[in-house]
Amino acid sequence: MPGDVREWLPPEHLCWKVLDVVGLLDLSAFENSHRDDGRGGVAYPPASLIALLLYCYSKGVRSSRRIEQACWDDVGCRIITANRRVDHSTVARFVRRHRAALNSLFVQVLSLCGRRGLVDLSAVAVDGSPMEANASRDANQRLQRLEETISQCEKDIDALMEDVVDHALSVEADGPAAQGDGEDACDNWPRLSRLCDRLTRAHLARDRLHERAMPSPTEIQIKVEAAERMVARAEKRLAAETDAHQEKLKKYELRVREDRAAGRRGANGRPPVSMEHKTVLVRQRKRLVKMRAWLERARTPRPAPSPDSRACLSDPDSRLIPGKRGGYLQGYNIQIVCARRQFLLAIEAHDNPSDRTALLPVVKKTQHNHQAARLPGDIQLWLADSGYASAASFEALSDLPLLVSVTSDADQAGFPAKRQQAPAGQQDMAARLATPTGRAQYRQRSALVEPGFAQIFQRFGRHLNYRGRQAVDAEIKLLGTVHNLNKLINHTPKQPS
Repeated sequence: MPGDVREWLPPEHLCWKVLDVVGLLDLSAFENSHRDDGRGGVAYPPASLIALLLYCYSKGVRSSRRIEQACWDDVGCRIITANRRVDHSTVARFVRRHRAALNSLFVQVLSLCGRRGLVDLSAVAVDGSPMEANASRDANQRLQRLEETISQCEKDIDALMEDVVDHALSVEADGPAAQGDGEDACDNWPRLSRLCDRLTRAHLARDRLHERAMPSPTEIQIKVEAAERMVARAEKRLAAETDAHQEKLKKYELRVREDRAAGRRGANGRPPVSMEHKTVLVRQRKRLVKMRAWLERARTPRPAPSPDSRACLSDPDSRLIPGKRGGYLQGYNIQIVCARRQFLLAIEAHDNPSDRTALLPVVKKTQHNHQAARLPGDIQLWLADSGYASAASFEALSDLPLLVSVTSDADQAGFPAKRQQAPAGQQDMAARLATPTGRAQYRQRSALVEPGFAQIFQRFGRHLNYRGRQAVDAEIKLLGTVHNLNKLINHTPKQPS
């Protein structure tokens, strides 16, 4: 074996390519966070730790303890770290401390891909898929149970604090000789720490339930527009029934006058029912009142959680999300935007199980990344499946070349499906999809984005390591960075003919 460990691996090995790419990145955000006054211990070079993270993540090693072990077992890690064993706590602290700077690497790697001509923006596709959170599905609790948990934790904390204070007073009164009997009081501190942590998570879970009860502006607009359409249809139906019955009453009165003028006893048959008691009109008036009540509730939503709503104590930001093959999982809704060859233009973590409200923020984030990475050209076509169909999104993104498979208005608004008509935005989208050009363009969606999720899940798995929305968002952005990095390493730009 060669004496120099750098001669153990061939030049085309992954670790050399990762080091080459890291050398092209701007790491000033990492370097500026360290002290420069000569105080404190010597820090690892940020470039070394970033290369170690990217290399290990590329091989599917994401745990900080497994990364520490790889620094012993993996020759590539030994080359990157200059034969030093990086402790797992160092890796974990580095990721936790530099989340914002690690997020910026996504745009930098995307920019490198664009400069090498690998990013084709002729069509991009948006899709979402759940990933399992670092949380237990059994830890979900309803609002009433959360209130009981908070109350019980507060009582236990107060009792423990009283014991600690009593012990401190007894030690102070009895002098140093009584300090040896304080083992029981010392044992209270770990339990007190656990109770405080549980109380904090219970408060956070309760707050999340109240936040989720308040719909987003997009959801409010969707429901208001749907309720307004229902009110308009009810008013139109009531007006038509009223006019028809009034015409019937007028005809009856005319026949009565004609009979009396002719000396006859009066019109034959039972007289029509009055306007106030006509069954159809009574039913339509009740329906109109009900629709107006729906409209009022849509305009002024009450942020009161449903008794059946739940939040997770392990990770209050995570949600119960329907699985792709049935059942539910505790996780996050991961949104990606893929160009051709599955280059990621954006990757985001959402806590809403539905994709309907995710289209607008994901598109805005993609446009921001496109501009920040200075990718050449504009996106020619946006594609999304029926889960993103909403009139509010179509209106907000009307200036984009967007194709979204549309669903029924009843499914979108949450109202009964009888006699529903699609709003104008969905009618226009359905008309575009009905053309041969629209059908041919939309057929590209699955081939663009589905392999992207398959590659991410195959390399990294479906389980997240961190807890909390910000930590999870930083984690999946690091996954997206590594995904694009491997695309950059494995693909070569097209040679001009």
